[in-house]
Amino acid sequence: MQPPERALQLLRDAYGAGHLSTATLEARTEWVLGGGYAEDATWDLPKRWWRPAAPVRSLVVGETEWPLADRGRWVVGRASSCDFALEADDTVSRTHVEIAVRAGLCLIRDLDSCNGTWLNGRSVRRARLRRGDVLRLGETELRVR
Repeated sequence: MQPPERALQLLRDAYGAGHLSTATLEARTEWVLGGGYAEDATWDLPKRWWRPAAPVRSLVVGETEWPLADRGRWVVGRASSCDFALEADDTVSRTHVEIAVRAGLCLIRDLDSCNGTWLNGRSVRRARLRRGDVLRLGETELRVR
């Protein structure tokens, strides 16, 4: 039997990653807190979420490492005003992606870039980053640590 605390953490993670709506989160949280079986609230969440993943700590471009805090938002792009600027790559949009760390998850969101955002060889609009992932913006590869 799954402890209620673990179920609430799984629900919080799923909500943080955009997999649950606010209404679904509220209904399932109420179910768990009301004494319902925790498994009934989390049965449809991907099984990979049952094991906590090592948190993402940084992005690496060539020899440059950009540390990420436990919480926050950063914009990556070609513009010098970006939090992480890739000024040398003309194939990167001025504001290419947003990276957000919340609820223990590291998430990316493409900001309508011209050349798209690629995660491990697949085009993505939104995705969760994990250690070991390779993110490609334009012709620049970023390694996730």
